[in-house]
Amino acid sequence: MGAILSHLKPSRLTLTLGFGPSLFGKFGLADHRPEALVDLPKFAGDNLDRTRSGGDLCVQACADDPQVAVHAVRNLARIGFGKVVIRWSQLGFGKTSSTTPEAQTPRNLMGFKDGTRNIAGTETARLKEFVWVDEKDGPPWMTGGSYLVARRIRMHIETWDRTSLQEQEDIFGRDKGEGAPVGRAKERDEPFLKAMKPDAHVRLAHPDSNQGATILRRGYSFTDGTDGLGRLDAGLFFLAYQRDVRKGFIPIQRNLAADALNEYIQHVVSAVFAVPPGVRDKDDWWGSTLFSEET
Repeated sequence: MGAILSHLKPSRLTLTLGFGPSLFGKFGLADHRPEALVDLPKFAGDNLDRTRSGGDLCVQACADDPQVAVHAVRNLARIGFGKVVIRWSQLGFGKTSSTTPEAQTPRNLMGFKDGTRNIAGTETARLKEFVWVDEKDGPPWMTGGSYLVARRIRMHIETWDRTSLQEQEDIFGRDKGEGAPVGRAKERDEPFLKAMKPDAHVRLAHPDSNQGATILRRGYSFTDGTDGLGRLDAGLFFLAYQRDVRKGFIPIQRNLAADALNEYIQHVVSAVFAVPPGVRDKDDWWGSTLFSEET
């Protein structure tokens, strides 16, 4: 394996790691579990596979070359052999949202532009307000970190493909070509929510419909072959970062209970993690803010 890795370029590999709620019942960490790291409630339409949900730890490996990402996770599992085991994993491709507004917005497997109004990497004020944990939020070891919600969302592709273009656009609240909101001309035009159908996805997910609740989306598409009936096992591996799950994903997902899109999707895997601040220098190590003697 080492010989294989020596011939691979870094491909902009990044690793993001997090702690699941179940970890804090172990190793004497119960008193350090953040109040914001809540167990997600059951949402309308959930059909969760418990064997592929949750977990003590999460590792998100991203790279331009998927082989690099896969090898990164394999090496971490190898190093931890005998102490940790992979509970479940998901390989994704093609970001379904962008944090660079000047770039073309990616499309999901339903063919629609996704994540048009996502928080941009340059929007420091919005990142501070909605994504990064502040020192006053507590606990101290999470300051500068974020909370991750991961959801594997199965898309009923065959049913969707038989739906008319007009109905598809009504369901999303945007046109399929340009990505413009209903009644607007350009993708990034301000949406006029009342012009959309009451159960349109954009209308229900918009911050104005959720008392300002906002999340940073970092999702990916996936395809895992077919099921026993020959239908594509494909969809969206939804990843969302936020300052507080109780004020971000949970209220938004509850509001989406009336979403017309629910006829064509189903949430089948779910997890939530506390992601501490990253490694600062060569003398630092991941999770040091939680496991250091000062904590």
